[in-house]
Amino acid sequence: MEVVGDMSRALVLRNNQVRLREEMDLLAIEISTGFKKDPGQHLDGDLTGLLAIDRTLERLDSFRVNVTEATFLTSSMQTTLDEIQTRSETVSQTLISAELTPNGPLLATMSEDAENALGQIINGMNRSVAGRFLFSGTATDRRPVQVMSDILNDARTALAGSVTLADVDTALDTFFGAGGQFETVNYEGSNTGLAPMRLSETETANVDIRATDPVFREVLKPLIMATLATDSSLGFSQNVQVEMLAKSGRDLLGAQQNVVELRAGLGALQARIEESETRNAAERMATAKARVDLVGADQYESASRYESIRAQLESLYAITVRSQRLSLAEFL
Repeated sequence: MEVVGDMSRALVLRNNQVRLREEMDLLAIEISTGFKKDPGQHLDGDLTGLLAIDRTLERLDSFRVNVTEATFLTSSMQTTLDEIQTRSETVSQTLISAELTPNGPLLATMSEDAENALGQIINGMNRSVAGRFLFSGTATDRRPVQVMSDILNDARTALAGSVTLADVDTALDTFFGAGGQFETVNYEGSNTGLAPMRLSETETANVDIRATDPVFREVLKPLIMATLATDSSLGFSQNVQVEMLAKSGRDLLGAQQNVVELRAGLGALQARIEESETRNAAERMATAKARVDLVGADQYESASRYESIRAQLESLYAITVRSQRLSLAEFL
C-alpha cells in the first residue's frame, strides 16, 4: 500500500483547491456575462468568425452614434425652421395691409412688428443646441450671423441715399447677394458645410443648412426692408414707406414656399435617418444573436456546475482541515 507523506498530501490538496477556485471564477464570469471566458478554447483556436462579428458590432456602434447625432441636428433644425415659417408668415399678413390704412403711427407699428419678428428669426438662426450652432457649417463653435443691431446698422449704411422703392430693392439685393455685405461680413459661420454623416454601409446624411442659404436671405431681406421703412435716419417719404412695407409683406409671403420646400427636404432626410436607425437596430440584434450562438454560455448549465464545484471545494476544505488535525493520539 502506497503511503503519501504529509507534505505530498498538503500539496495535492492545495493544487486541487487552486484548480477548483479557478474553475469557479471562470464559471462566475460566464454566469455574469453570458459568454465563455475563453472564446479561443471554446472555438478550438479559430477566432475568424468571432472577430468578423465583433468588427460588425463596432461598425454598427459607430453608425448608431452618427444616427443619434443626425437625428438630433435635423430635429433641432426642423424646430427652428418651423418657428421662422410661423413668425414670418404671421407678420407678412400684417405688412400686406399697409396700403389700406396709410398713416404714420400705424406704419411705425408695422415696422416695429417686423423688427420683433426679425429679432426672433435671427435668434433662431443663432440657436445653439448642446454647445453647437446649427447653421454655421463646420464652425459649430460660433454663431452664424451677427446680432440684429449690427445687421441693421450695415443695412442702414447700404440704404443711405436711396429715395425710391426701386433704389431700396436694388440696394438690398446687393446687400444679400453673392459676395454682398451679409455674406462677407454679417455671416460669421464657415463657408464649408458639414461632411455627410455615415448612417450605414450604404446610407449617408448630408445635414448642411447654413445661414447663407437663399431661403434665409429671402426671409431676412423683406423683414429688414420693413424694419427700416420708417427709420427716421433714412427719411423715406410716407408713400415710399407704404410701398416698402407692402412689398415686404408680399415678398415675405412669397418666401414661404421656399421655406416649406426646405422643411420638406429636411423631413425626407429625417425619414431616411429613421429608416437607417431601424435597419441598423435589426442588423445589430441579428449580429448580437450570432455572437451569443458562437461564444455564448449556457448560464443554467454554468450555474449548476458552479454549485457542484462549490460543493466539491467545501468538501475539500473539510478534508484539508481534518487531515491537518491527524495525530497518533487521535488515531489511538
